[in-house]
Amino acid sequence: GGGGRSDGGGRRGRRSGLASGTHGQAMAAPEAGETASMRQTMSEQTSMPPPTSQRNYHDQMLYQQLLPVVRHILEVLFCNEFEDSTVAVTNFVLQWPFDGRDISHFLPPKASELVMKARVMEALAHWIKDKTQKLDDKVPLLQEGQMYFNEGAARHKSLLQQVVYQQPPHTQAQVTVEYINAVCVELLGREAAVLGNAVGGKLAQSVHADTLCNMLTMPSTVLAHMVRAFKELQARVSKFVMELYIVTDFMTREDCKILLGMFFQHYTVETTTGTMDVHDTHEDEVYQESPFRVNLIDSFGNLMDLLYHLEDISTRGVGGMAAVLAVDFEGVKLCRHGALCLVQMTCNDDPRLVYVLDVHVLGQRAFTMETPRGMSMKRLLEDRAIRKVWFDPRNDVDALFHQFGIMPRGIFDLQLAEVADRRNRGLNVNYVQGLYKCLTQCTVLSQEQKSFAERINRLGKQLFEPQNGGSYEIFQQRPLNAVILVYAAHDSRYMLALYDQYLQSMTDHWMAEVLRMSDQRAEWCYQREYVVPSSEAPDF
Repeated sequence: GGGGRSDGGGRRGRRSGLASGTHGQAMAAPEAGETASMRQTMSEQTSMPPPTSQRNYHDQMLYQQLLPVVRHILEVLFCNEFEDSTVAVTNFVLQWPFDGRDISHFLPPKASELVMKARVMEALAHWIKDKTQKLDDKVPLLQEGQMYFNEGAARHKSLLQQVVYQQPPHTQAQVTVEYINAVCVELLGREAAVLGNAVGGKLAQSVHADTLCNMLTMPSTVLAHMVRAFKELQARVSKFVMELYIVTDFMTREDCKILLGMFFQHYTVETTTGTMDVHDTHEDEVYQESPFRVNLIDSFGNLMDLLYHLEDISTRGVGGMAAVLAVDFEGVKLCRHGALCLVQMTCNDDPRLVYVLDVHVLGQRAFTMETPRGMSMKRLLEDRAIRKVWFDPRNDVDALFHQFGIMPRGIFDLQLAEVADRRNRGLNVNYVQGLYKCLTQCTVLSQEQKSFAERINRLGKQLFEPQNGGSYEIFQQRPLNAVILVYAAHDSRYMLALYDQYLQSMTDHWMAEVLRMSDQRAEWCYQREYVVPSSEAPDF
């Protein structure tokens, strides 16, 4: 183990792994022997009383009634023994507005005990989300050298590096938990100790200690791992809440998705019914088997994970072939003057999965954040050696160039490929076609897939096209509208299928022409003043 006092919040009882609760199975932390620092901290009791000077009698009574409920929930979900965390969550629940009402409206006998616990856990999910956001904000700051860990976290880091090659696995896991907990408490305060302990346990299970030590050379990578674990925590808590609301008839499944959808990053779309479901982890079996999966990237932690993946497939290739990416963009009247809000991307290593990168949330850093080896979205888009399958890049590139200083290369324009396909068959082509029409003509798509394409195209345009009663500002509304998320993801969902179809029917001559004209078409952005793209087919 090692000396020194743990930086965690005040504890209640012995530290243990996360256990299975009454509402489902929670994540399990590894069992580890107690170090001197753990024993010293565990001996302390820091039951913080409510600030009575700032509470009226009603609030004090409500606080005393809620405190044991919150304590029980945190113990069930996380085996929590940190009283600072219990007090902080209780105060947060007291202040959280449930449809404009406070938690007292959902205490028995006004509501059942299960509904009351579900409402408390709903507020808990918001509390975790708030902590996750604060932690995620620090990922780019660490990467850019604008902040550093203090002596407490550095001490645990040094201890971790010492024991990784000298101590048995259970000691390594124990020190890993202490290091993650120290970082969490340093950055988020003592009240976040429950999250540091839970996340530390998860990382000790999923990331080997020597791998973690290698990450320590770039602390932002460690923080990115923690953010992803925090995201999974909030999703799992929300999943419990959803199950309770449904089983108690407090809320329908669809209403639950609307209320709690903001806590999830993984979605599946059922094209036969048009329904979307949420998943708390990418390891979910139903998620893995779905033919249409969506991964929302709205944090720097998740972005870092995506960049590592893109770096891997762009270097190693896919099945002996080069990596190919289908990309699409959405925004408010997208061009140099209209805000770019979303990037959708499908990779040929898994064409059933669509990544949706939330640029509206992440801002400029969505393109500049990089891995230790330098992979970033900007580098990816500008690398001529990595093929990007696009559908008419003119407005997209106009926005990228003028708003983010990015000039994409290596473009294969599907709209031009369709023109080449018709001209190759001896047809006279004067105008280009839209993506939806190209999809309906795609021979590899089933009638069901084409019908869904028509349906989601219509539903999406009803939400954002002013002539259909919509508004382009919906792309900037958060949480992201579920229909808009599916609409955006669907645009890139079948672009690789179109690419394969045109590739098989195209001669080498036409391929060279399409690639040449694609890059030339992207240079639309070089015009001094913005010009609305024409629907006339270019002469090539």
